[in-house]
Amino acid sequence: MSAPVNHPPVADPAFTSYPDPLKQAIEDAMLILSYTAERGISVPPEITQQLVQAKFQVHSDAWTPETEANFWTSYNTISQIIRPVTTDSLRAATDTLQPTHFLFRFLGIKTYRSASAAQNAVRRYTWMGLFWVVLMLTIQIYSLIGNTLMNNIASINQKITALEDEVAKLNLLSGENVILQITQNTTQIDELSSDLQSSVELLANWLAPINAIILRDKYYKKDLLKEDKIKTLSEQERISLMKKVQQVAQYPLLIANLYILPLLYGLLGAFAFVLRKLTEDTRQMVYTKESDLKYILRIHLGALAGLAVGLFFVPEDTSITLPISLSPLAVAFLTGYSVEFFFSALDRLINMVSKSSETRLQEEVNSAKP
Repeated sequence: MSAPVNHPPVADPAFTSYPDPLKQAIEDAMLILSYTAERGISVPPEITQQLVQAKFQVHSDAWTPETEANFWTSYNTISQIIRPVTTDSLRAATDTLQPTHFLFRFLGIKTYRSASAAQNAVRRYTWMGLFWVVLMLTIQIYSLIGNTLMNNIASINQKITALEDEVAKLNLLSGENVILQITQNTTQIDELSSDLQSSVELLANWLAPINAIILRDKYYKKDLLKEDKIKTLSEQERISLMKKVQQVAQYPLLIANLYILPLLYGLLGAFAFVLRKLTEDTRQMVYTKESDLKYILRIHLGALAGLAVGLFFVPEDTSITLPISLSPLAVAFLTGYSVEFFFSALDRLINMVSKSSETRLQEEVNSAKP
């Protein structure tokens, strides 16, 4: 009968998949020593000696429980010395070889560049911020053009109406001067009508992108340009056309001015805060990969705060065509930059309202008692 074979114990793969915490701690300790040496931070010599000895003793038989205890004590001491810098932030600030742009990888060109996680974060948030700035400026310029055209159309229409009223009064009079004045007014009406026609055509072209994206038909152009010449219209027909112009164009303007732009300004304020905070974190070497979660939440809260400001500043008369005041957009930017102040103010307001409601309820209960 053969003797049983003693097989070596098999390590549990659930544990072997994890790195050795001691080896990782020693690597982090060497990274901290390098940082303190570069920055001229004073470290007690005995701490440095114990950490360096641990590096050389970890793979030898000289490693003992006492040596490990001394290492962890020294590691804790030097970690306190470099606060608020941590090993995570030091690793995030350490340059590593990383693949270049995805376009090069798509073309099969394998090249690498030296960059750190902190540099990648700065580059990423900078490009994201520039994208939203360009989008915000595009929408604001587009909205400004529409507002200008609407105001121009309303102004020209008022001038034509005033001249037509003046011509109607002059027709009741007689004389050479009256005829000359009527001729001059009629000439001005024709010129203003041509300007009005041009403005309406420009407004129709301004609405073309909105039609292509949202409306998906050409009813707006038929309504705005169905007459060949505005000067051939009567006063009532021209007023009817101007109402159609306002009905078609005012809603995209109001949506952009009251909702989209405040949201983008809040987003822009949040990006300004993130870039400023990221600059401080990278300079002080306290940025870690976990900071991205905080930054992303900050950006989302900034957009929500900007949208909330847009809701608070909705005008009573939604038929106006004047551009929105700059103050709501400035407030949206400030709330996006400082969301803590905005939401703390909301919390105080809610607490005041709830306390007032509780006080009134208590007074009603007390008054109901016999």
